Amino acid sequence: MKPYRFSLALTTFFAAAAVSAASIDMTDPRRSLGREGDVRIDAQLARETVSPGVPIGITYQIENLSASSIAIATKVADSSYDEDSRTITVSVGSEVPPDGNMPQMIVIAPGEKKVLQAGATPVLRAAATRKAFAAFPRFVQVKVAILRNIRPFAALLEKQDGRTKHRLTDEQFNQWFESNDTIFLNTVPVHYTPSRRATTDAADATGSGF
Repeated sequence: MKPYRFSLALTTFFAAAAVSAASIDMTDPRRSLGREGDVRIDAQLARETVSPGVPIGITYQIENLSASSIAIATKVADSSYDEDSRTITVSVGSEVPPDGNMPQMIVIAPGEKKVLQAGATPVLRAAATRKAFAAFPRFVQVKVAILRNIRPFAALLEKQDGRTKHRLTDEQFNQWFESNDTIFLNTVPVHYTPSRRATTDAADATGSGF
């Protein structure tokens, strides 16, 4: 086995071991699906309720049906909230390399499946969540950014150890955008549970006639 492949094999082994207990119930109503060409992603919410300041946890499975290896930055996740659609979007992976460095990546070989976990805490406007008739979140959507072409980053993938940051060259930075593909999963309905403080404030406001 070549050194590069051996290094990737070790990375894959430890990553798989870390999430070996994770699984997705394909019959769960909290499951969502997204497919872009030959890459399929299933995701399941940890719970069907969302609350201010509480992380939204997801378990997601990436199935690579293509003829080439792909990669994902598993430790990069954030979230955003769109008040118009009342949708919280949980973003996994890296569309833009943080600070120009390559994040820790997991490689998924052709025909391989990986089950991973992530979580992010959405920022909800405090003023809105305290209103009795506020447009609270009703949906959660997961989107996952993957690298379709990992060849330009082979040397950095070999060096990654989870501790050292590796700077992308200007060429690699541009290749990251060219190789990046974002897959959107369908939205999942959720219940909104306000914080105890928000519930109290809303009750006070209603009782005061506001």
